[in-house]
Amino acid sequence: MYGSEGLRANERAWLRFLREVSHDTDPCPTLRRVQLLRRICETRRA
Repeated sequence: MYGSEGLRANERAWLRFLREVSHDTDPCPTLRRVQLLRRICETRRA
């Protein structure tokens, strides 16, 4: 992983968010987890 000095503020915020929702663990990015994160983050369409 790169040091935080090479990351933008938004990227650091995403890393904090992922650590919070994973209870400070480092889970592997499985297909299911990626799909769930995409569903959470996608914009709702009417």
